[in-house]
Amino acid sequence: MSDRFDDVFRARYGEVYGLAWRVLGDRGDAEDAAQDAFAKLAGAAVLDRPDGEVAAWLRRVTINDSFNRVRGRRRARERVDRAARLEPLAEVEGAGPLLAVLRSEEQAEVRAALAGLPERQRATLLLRHSGYRYAEIAQTLDIAIGSV
Repeated sequence: MSDRFDDVFRARYGEVYGLAWRVLGDRGDAEDAAQDAFAKLAGAAVLDRPDGEVAAWLRRVTINDSFNRVRGRRRARERVDRAARLEPLAEVEGAGPLLAVLRSEEQAEVRAALAGLPERQRATLLLRHSGYRYAEIAQTLDIAIGSV
């Protein structure tokens, strides 16, 4: 691999994985989606473009691939149940098991509500909640900034 690819991978893997996890709610699926995004990047001409364009391309590929994975699942309820079961209790620092369970249930409810939104709205919310600026969201989803 090229030095450029290695640099992009190190700089963007966490971001790509995080986006995939927010859509999919499953660590294994998110890792697969991130791996697929970087596999596509390895042979893509976009790697020669400025960092901002590469980042937008990676976000777009990751979100599209993640939504394709969601569509491939049989029922949204299975996804919510799996996410709730896999939410590690250890991630809730300083909290007892009851608080961890409540947090997991709340996250499952949010995922269920997101699953009911149209794909583009879901992607917009996930990107905004992840801290992206409106211009970055518009570039990632290839829409006008006013549509964000």
